[in-house]
Amino acid sequence: MTADIDEFTTPRPIAGWRVVFTTFCMAVGAWGLGFYSLSVYVQYLSAAGRFSVPLLSTATSYFFLLGAAALYGVEAVVRRLGRRRVVMGGVVLMAGSVSALAWVPNAGWLFVAYGGMACGWAAISGTAITQIVGEWFDRRRGLALNLALTGASASGVFVVPALVWGIDHVGLAAGMTTAAAVIAVALLVLLYFNLVEADRAAPPSSGAAATGAPPALRFDARLTLLCALFAIGWLAQVAFLAQQLPLLVPKVGTATATLAVALTTVSSLLGRLLLASIMDRVDHRRATFASFALQACGMALMVASDAPAWVVAGSCLVGASVGNVITLPAMFAQREFAPPLYGPVVTRIWSIGQVLFAFGPMAAGLLQSATGSPQATLLACFVCQAAAAVLALVRPRRR
Repeated sequence: MTADIDEFTTPRPIAGWRVVFTTFCMAVGAWGLGFYSLSVYVQYLSAAGRFSVPLLSTATSYFFLLGAAALYGVEAVVRRLGRRRVVMGGVVLMAGSVSALAWVPNAGWLFVAYGGMACGWAAISGTAITQIVGEWFDRRRGLALNLALTGASASGVFVVPALVWGIDHVGLAAGMTTAAAVIAVALLVLLYFNLVEADRAAPPSSGAAATGAPPALRFDARLTLLCALFAIGWLAQVAFLAQQLPLLVPKVGTATATLAVALTTVSSLLGRLLLASIMDRVDHRRATFASFALQACGMALMVASDAPAWVVAGSCLVGASVGNVITLPAMFAQREFAPPLYGPVVTRIWSIGQVLFAFGPMAAGLLQSATGSPQATLLACFVCQAAAAVLALVRPRRR
C-alpha cells in the first residue's frame, strides 16, 4: 500500500473508520459479556442458590480452555464461510448462551451454556478483531488495532454496570437476557452494514486476507519465546484482575479497594489511547518491555506497602498497560513474520496464552487461601510480569 493512501478514509469498498468503529463495538460486546462479566455471573448465580462458587469457578476455567481450543476451529470455518458470517454467528451464540445461564436447570446444562459462550468468544474476541483490522490496515495497523481494542476496556465501564443494574432492578433472568439481546442486535446491525465484502477488501500486500489454507507455522525459538512472554504476562494480569478486590480489601479496606479497581479501568483506557498515538512509530519489543515492566512496578508497590496511596498508584500502573499487552502480539506478527503468517501467528499466541491464563484466577485464589495474605499472590504476579518484560527484549537469531 502506498504511503499517500489514508487507510482510515479510503473506501475498500468502505472507509476504514467504519471498520474500526465496528471492531471497537465488537470488543465492547465480547469483553463485556465474555470477560468482565464472568465475576457477575458467579456472584448472582451463586447468590440465587442454584450453583456453588467452586462449580461456577470451574465453569469459568472451562470457558477459557474451550475458547482457546475453539480458535482453530473458528479459523477453519472462516475460510469456508467468510469472516463476517462467522462473527455474526458468534454474536448470536454468545448472546444466546449468556441468556441461557439464567435459565439452566442443572450443572450439565450450565457447562453447555459456558461451552456456547466459549465458541462465541473465540469467534468475536481478540483474534477475530485482530484479523479483521489486519484485512483492512497495513501501514496504520497499530493505531487502528489499538483504537479497536479500546472497546475491551470500555466494556468494563459500560456493560458491567448496566448488567448489574438490570439484574438488580428486573431480576436475574430478565436482566441478563435483555442485556445480551441489546448487545447482540446492535452488533448484528453494525456487522451487516460495516463489514461488507471485508474478506475481499484487503490489499495484496496484507497477508491477513489470504485465501485457502494458511501456510504451515513451525515452532522455532522466536515463536516459542513470543508465545511464552505473552502467556506468562497474561497469566499474571488475569490472575490479578480477577481477584483484585479480594486482594486489595485486606490491605486498604473496601472503599479504597473499589476506588483502585475503578482507576485501574480508567488508566487502561488512557494507556491504550497513549500507545495508539505512537504505536506505528515505536519499536514493538521496547513497547512490550515497557508495558510489562510498568505492571511489575505496580505489583512491587502493592507488595511493598499497605498505604492507600501506594496501593492505588500500583493499581493505576498495572492498569496503564492492561489493554496494550493484548494489542502488541499483532505488532510482532506483522513486523517479525512473513505476511501470510500474520493470521496463524496471532491465533497461536492467543490460543496458548488463553490456555495458561485460564488457570490464573484459580491459582490466585488458592495461593491467597493457602497463605492467608494477598502478599504471596501479588509477589507471584510481580515475578511473572518481570519475566515477561525480560523475554520481550530477547531477540533470537532468525534462521
